[in-house]
Amino acid sequence: MKNIERERVFLLKELPSNISEYKMLQIKVGDFYDSNSTDALKIRQKGANFHLIKKVTNTTHERVEHVIDIKEGEFDVIFKCCVQSHEKNRYTYSTDSCEYEIDYYLGRLDGYARVEVEFDNDEDMSKFTAPEWFGEEITDINHEIHENLGIVSFNDMKERYSQRGIDLKMINNIS
Repeated sequence: MKNIERERVFLLKELPSNISEYKMLQIKVGDFYDSNSTDALKIRQKGANFHLIKKVTNTTHERVEHVIDIKEGEFDVIFKCCVQSHEKNRYTYSTDSCEYEIDYYLGRLDGYARVEVEFDNDEDMSKFTAPEWFGEEITDINHEIHENLGIVSFNDMKERYSQRGIDLKMINNIS
């Protein structure tokens, strides 16, 4: 399956007050080679679904995502080949014009949270106004800042943002 992703990415000032009402999925992502590559090959467990993914960049805001469904046993075998991995909880809700995906990272990255806003078309994306609980937009640096995400800590991320003049705030755990 081939999908076109149109998205903007933001840090969070805080979590929305009604986050417990959002649909939550546990996600496990593994990278095979260069996690920062704009043309990345990944493996992902998203709840009870398992995928092999090839992402190819068209523009800063748009990537083509090729997704192949695989079985859990295949995931377990292939995941061992990853050079790095990370886990997160994703909280999702939709509006008429977009879908919000809040990623709260676990393990070494505990306290790091961001939101991707996915759009059906360019017009909705350009007209979007971020809610008050959103922080700084990081769409243009998202892939660069997430280099080696599977082996860095929250403090490493804080330093990366600091070098760009952005103060990364730790977000309290949702649970």
